[in-house]
Amino acid sequence: MIKITPRERVIRAYNHKEPDKVPVCVGGVAQKFTKSVYYKVKDKLGISEEFEKENMLDELGNVIYYDPKILNYFHVDFREIQIRRLPHNRIFEDGSWEYELGIRMKTSLNGETVNFISHPLKESSIEEIKKYKFPDPKDKRRFEGLKKEAKDLFENTDFAIGAYKATLLGLWDCAWVLRSMDKLFVDLIFDKPLVNYLLDKILEFNYGVYEGYLQEIGEYVNVVEFNDDFGTQSNLMISPDQYREFIKPRHEILIKMFKKYAKNAKVLIHSCGSIYSIIPDFIEIGIDIINPVQPLAANMNTYKLKKEFGNDVCFQGGVDIQEAMSGSVKDVESEVIERIRSLAPGGGYVLSTANNIASDIPLENIFALYDFAFKYGKYPINV
Repeated sequence: MIKITPRERVIRAYNHKEPDKVPVCVGGVAQKFTKSVYYKVKDKLGISEEFEKENMLDELGNVIYYDPKILNYFHVDFREIQIRRLPHNRIFEDGSWEYELGIRMKTSLNGETVNFISHPLKESSIEEIKKYKFPDPKDKRRFEGLKKEAKDLFENTDFAIGAYKATLLGLWDCAWVLRSMDKLFVDLIFDKPLVNYLLDKILEFNYGVYEGYLQEIGEYVNVVEFNDDFGTQSNLMISPDQYREFIKPRHEILIKMFKKYAKNAKVLIHSCGSIYSIIPDFIEIGIDIINPVQPLAANMNTYKLKKEFGNDVCFQGGVDIQEAMSGSVKDVESEVIERIRSLAPGGGYVLSTANNIASDIPLENIFALYDFAFKYGKYPINV
């Protein structure tokens, strides 16, 4: 096949056509390196100079700006646009901080993950929630320089451009973090008016942030990423019917807006765990790409997913980090072959890990992953 650009490769894959090789992503939602991993990779590659903004992390402690030398070495087809993050509301003596939604957060003892350590609306009545002040979604600091950055990537590079998620939390995520998981589960049964009001407030905030974001960059991007985690290892956190009652109509509102401002882009949802039973709902409301595709979660067998949904939705992720990436190099090779064999035929697949890469993954396995992706990912698939 004639050599094509990374952007063309991704577009073909997202349109369920076979490009020259399986596209690869590093830097998208749940497809990142923790800080310690990033610098180990950089050291192994012998990159000594500092890259602009590489010390800037996302809210959960992952690298979001990657040295191009790393991305080029791993044959990464994407470059991500990042919304500007606002300063913390407050920083406390114990090292924790208050995020803009009033949620207190703290880095874990291993320094690689961040935990939510407060639920500011846990004991609130609906009247008290009505008085809770959400941040300004259209704060101009969020969007400074975005149009110029996106336009430059579009006009002066040939990479696919990702609009990285614009809010830390999705609708369901934000609701349980604000309210607490145990309290929200009770509310779903016994206080639906409170749940609906809270979700409407979160939707209003997220909608406003994404609208401002995509008004700046929408014409340049190939994929709009958003997140809402519904799955555990064995099932959904809520029933499919509860998803359809409380979340699905609000997701649909967001997705229609995404496609209004980013007319040429696909929509990717990041939703961890076992989400098999609501994938048809995702497809129905216009979601184009499922991420992270955790293959060891219940009912997430990648052959089954491709057979049942592969004509209607793309898959991005899939490479197991729970077992395979922590094993031997041979385990990594087998894992890459398995995901390419099951998900890549006919297009519709972008290879990446099924969540962020942390320091429990051996460094040699990280390099092996992308070497094997390049080795085995060429079309026609023959593995």
